[in-house]
Formats: sequence, structure tokens, C-alpha cells
Amino acid sequence: MRVLDLAASFDLQRLTRRPLPLRDEVVDAMDAEARAHAAAIWTGRVRSELDAGSGFAILLGELHATGAELAVLRLASRAAHDEVRHAELCRVLASTYAGELVAAPRGQPIVMPTHGGAEGALRTALHAFGLCCVNETIAVAFVDACLAESHAPLVSAIHHEHLADEIDHARVGWAHLASAAVPDDVRRAVAARAPRIIEANRKRWRSRIGLLPEAGIPGHGYPSRQALLDVVDAALRDVVSPGLTHIGLG
Repeated sequence: MRVLDLAASFDLQRLTRRPLPLRDEVVDAMDAEARAHAAAIWTGRVRSELDAGSGFAILLGELHATGAELAVLRLASRAAHDEVRHAELCRVLASTYAGELVAAPRGQPIVMPTHGGAEGALRTALHAFGLCCVNETIAVAFVDACLAESHAPLVSAIHHEHLADEIDHARVGWAHLASAAVPDDVRRAVAARAPRIIEANRKRWRSRIGLLPEAGIPGHGYPSRQALLDVVDAALRDVVSPGLTHIGLG
């Protein structure tokens, strides 16, 4: 399979904090079928990262409108930018596995959960909880597990980039819910709705993981399907649940 010239195809200095390897011999050594399968998975990740960017853009507007603290606005603003950059990094990987440049999808709007007609500060807090405290906290654990399964240098380097950002993306929600900008009655309402939001996110992650290869892609950043399902449950049990207690919502 053809080897893509990454330097000619992407502005890599703009995408990463540190230089990426321009060749990955571990990827080059894969057979054509395995590379095509990995390329398809990473192409799908491009869209999911763009969708996350759209979600953060919506949340950022809501945080502005409801008087969030500047530190939270700064984190949310950066997160919206990061997710678009993550999409491009996923496209780097998809193209590397494919051996040719994968077309970039156009951005599209997403619809945020309505949460039973919640409005104003409550809707913002619920969106921050679902998108950041739950979804992005799971994403941290997911990427960390994928990094541990990564022996291909380019894949490892890009997972490192993602992991560093996902931690801050989760902090958007935790910082907002712990701040004085969220009234006590809103915090109580979030606590009451938290179990349903957690379960909805758990089902969504399990559904997405169910589309991955059962045995994973050894060495290429995808553990087995069961290992990733266990990671989701562990993140909810060991991070999200104690986090709620820590900020007084447990």
C-alpha cells in the first residue's frame, strides 16, 4: 500500500505541541485489509470529534449567556478549538492507514439534549455535566486505555495529544458545577437528574464500542471490545461518582 507524505498533506506544526513522526513502520507493516479497517475506524473518529467540537461551541454560548466564570469560559473556548484539531489529527491517522489523503467532512450542527424542557442556568449546567463531567471523563479513560495498547509511533503520539486535551475538557463541567456561578437550586436539580444522564452516556459509549473489532487492533491503539467496555464502567464508578460527591452533588 502507498505511504502518504504527511508533511506535504498536513500542516503538522499547527496540529500538535510536539513534532509527529512522518513515517510509522508499524503501520506500514500491516496487511492491506487490516490497514483499510483501521482507516475506516479513524475516518469515523473524524466525524465524532467534529461533533464534539459543535457540542462545546453550543455549551460555550450557553456558559456566556448564564454568567459562567472566566476560567470556565477559557477552558470551554479552548475545548471547542481542540476538538476541531482532534478531528484533523484523526484524519492524519485515517490517511496514514489508507495510504492516501482522506477527505475532510464538513462541519454540521448537532442537537443537544433537551433535558425535559430545562432552560437557562439549569440547561447549561446539565449540558456541562453530560458533555464534560460524564462524556469527556469517559473519553479520558478511553484514550488512556488506547494509548496503553499503542505501539505504532504515530498512533501513540496522536493519542498523547488527545489525552492531554481530554483532561481539560472534562474539567469544564467539574469547574462550572463547583463554581459560585451555579445556584444551589440548580445544583440540586443536576444531582436529581445525574443518574439518568450517566446511564444515557453509558449506553451511547457501549453502542459505539460495540462497532469496534471484538479483539481490538493489537498495537494500534484499540484494546479488545470487552476491555473498553470495562474502561467505561470503571470511569463512571471510580471518577464520575466520586467527583459528584466531591462537589457536593453525590
